Amino acid sequence: MFNHLSVTIARTQGKKVLDQTFRSVCLVVVLSFFNSTSSAQETRFGLKAGMNYSTIVGDLTEGVNPRFSGHFGGFVSVRYSRKFALRPELLYSSQGFQFNTDLAFIEGGGTGDGNDFKTAVQSNYLTVPLLGDFSLNDRFSLQFGPQFGFLLNEVTKLKNFEGVDGGALDEKRSVNGDFELDYGVAAGVSYHLNEEWAVSGRIYQGVRNRLNNGAGGDVQNFNTVFQVSLNYLFR
Repeated sequence: MFNHLSVTIARTQGKKVLDQTFRSVCLVVVLSFFNSTSSAQETRFGLKAGMNYSTIVGDLTEGVNPRFSGHFGGFVSVRYSRKFALRPELLYSSQGFQFNTDLAFIEGGGTGDGNDFKTAVQSNYLTVPLLGDFSLNDRFSLQFGPQFGFLLNEVTKLKNFEGVDGGALDEKRSVNGDFELDYGVAAGVSYHLNEEWAVSGRIYQGVRNRLNNGAGGDVQNFNTVFQVSLNYLFR
């Protein structure tokens, strides 16, 4: 019991340190952006949109399937040299995951077919990537930096394939996200088609427990998102 309590305390302290560290990084990046914009060689605004391939990783995620969705928003490219630019973004990003529930398997009555219920969890975030953009040549650039997300709402869709227990065939529930914080690291690559258009791929790995509200106890889940985007830079 003492060892379990010690581990719980250590995890709680670690989460607080991580929260404080990411908030400090965010503050430093934002202040650096505003303080150094005047010295930038070029500032351009852009729009982007694309597809998300999202899931969760961590404890009790066996059988969880990824979910396809999308994202869209805008960004600013503040270029300081030919090789480096700062790129803050503001995006609406629909994420989440899905899984099947097999009552026969859960109740121990057989192997089942895994098709009694299908649950899709749609987590809608306002995300703020704060990325460094490192140009390799005229076509390719690498992007890396912290990303912060604020949960707008979470929609759970339940599909009851066989009307089990007389339940409705389809149910939908939505809860307010209260701007719950998520944060992690984003990294990707862009291919520039010309001066205006580019395509990019990116991976985001969350490092803040999705169950930080305490409901999950020692269970930890983290967001993972793969993105493919089409980007347009205004001249």
